[in-house]
Parts: sequence; C-alpha cells; structure tokens
Amino acid sequence: MKDKFKEYLTTEGYKPTSVNGYISGLNHLSKDYGKDIFNITDLDTVQKIRQLYDLGGLKRKIGDYGNGSARNAIVQYNNFIEDKDIRPEPEYDSDSGSVIVSPPNPYERYLHKTMESQVSELFPGYVLLIGSEYSIEGVRLDLLLQKENELLVIELKAGTATYGVFGQISMYMGYIKEKFPENDVYGVIVASEIHKGLKAACSTSNFVTCKKYNMKLSIENV
Repeated sequence: MKDKFKEYLTTEGYKPTSVNGYISGLNHLSKDYGKDIFNITDLDTVQKIRQLYDLGGLKRKIGDYGNGSARNAIVQYNNFIEDKDIRPEPEYDSDSGSVIVSPPNPYERYLHKTMESQVSELFPGYVLLIGSEYSIEGVRLDLLLQKENELLVIELKAGTATYGVFGQISMYMGYIKEKFPENDVYGVIVASEIHKGLKAACSTSNFVTCKKYNMKLSIENV
C-alpha cells in the first residue's frame, strides 16, 4: 500500500520531497501506534488514527513530529483511503429528522485537493493544520489553517454559496473556538459565485469573509 500511496501523492501534484516527508511521517506514527499504518485500509480505522494524532487528540505531540508533517501525513493517507472508497456523508432533514443521502460532488472534491496543495500561495502566512474534512462534533470542516495564534476555517462550495452557508461556517467556527479557546478563530467562504444574501450576511461580521475562486486550465506535451 505504501507504493500506491506514493503514486497517489505524485498524481495529486506533490513534489518528491513532500512525498518522502509524508512517508517518513507515517513511518514515525506507525512506530508509535504499534502497527504498520500502510497495512490498514479500513476507512473508519484510519479516521480514528487520524483523530488520535490531531490537535485535540491524545497523542498530539507525536503528530507534531517534523513540524506537523506526521499529522499531515495521516491526513493525506486518510484522503487516499477515502478516495478508494468514497462514501456520501449523511445529511438530515431538519423537519422529519430523516437521513438524506446525496452523491459526492467530484468537482468539489477536486477543489478541496487543489486548494490543499496551494495553501501557501492562496493564504500567505498560513499553514495547513488539518487536511480535508476535519471532523468535529459530528460535522466536517473542509480546511483548517493556522497562522500564529489564529485559526482559519475554510468552507468550499463548487457552485454558488448562498446565505445559508453563513450559518454553517459560523457553527463550525463556534465548535473550533470551543475546542481551542486560546486561539482567535476566523472563517472564509470560497465559492465560484457569492449570492447577494451571503454578502449581506458577511457584512454584519468581522470574523467571516467571502472569496471567489478562479480555475485556470493548462496543457502540457506528452
């Protein structure tokens, strides 16, 4: 599985130095965990390991190895395993309480990965703290970034972001603030289009902003 993980990282556009760093990070975690993580392919188990070494986990200090590269390594391995077995996240109807299962949006997932790989360019001074879909209180954040004492929650939308997203990201920020009370918490909503209702909602807050993304197509010789 280690070789397939290397291929996955290379396909995602990571440079050889980053690939080797992630492999080293997972090897380090494997020694601490007592099992070779590369032999673990069950998504639920991998997610539990990821939570163990994240910022709020019992073994946070082990995840800090290599300036956090070990933590980011298990995040990437989580994404790798998830890509092999993509499962829709259940949503709940607020009126009936019943589960609504929507198919995963492959374009939004591509947006996740693209932004992950370009954090330093898109958000200068910030570093990726936790990778895609960080779980907290039963919900999933898209990206969580850090700059000194500041935590930045990123919510991505492949299409138009409406005013409802303001409440969504505010909830996420509240959960993060509760878990990390010593940090300042801000939020950014990134979408292809921003609805005027969302702009109005964001204008009432000094903690949430909106941004539009632009995708650039490039070609290369083969």
